[in-house]
Amino acid sequence: MKQCGGDSAERVFIAEASGSQPYDTEDLTQPFALIIGNEAHGPSRPARVLARRAISIPLANGVESLNAAMAAGILLFEAARQLRLS
Repeated sequence: MKQCGGDSAERVFIAEASGSQPYDTEDLTQPFALIIGNEAHGPSRPARVLARRAISIPLANGVESLNAAMAAGILLFEAARQLRLS
């Protein structure tokens, strides 16, 4: 991240069920890094330190979490959708 320079550190998102920012309210048309943790333990402590914003995928009542690959697919699809519309 240090090599990127500028505001790149501000564009590091971490996907968490408890994140306060719904994924579809973020501008994903600009370059960003996305941290996805495993289903059982979530992202590591060092990964959490890198992240500047926690984004979430709203889940139905009773659903605890999504498979990591599924969550990544949803978030990256949203980024692609936003890019197509911009």
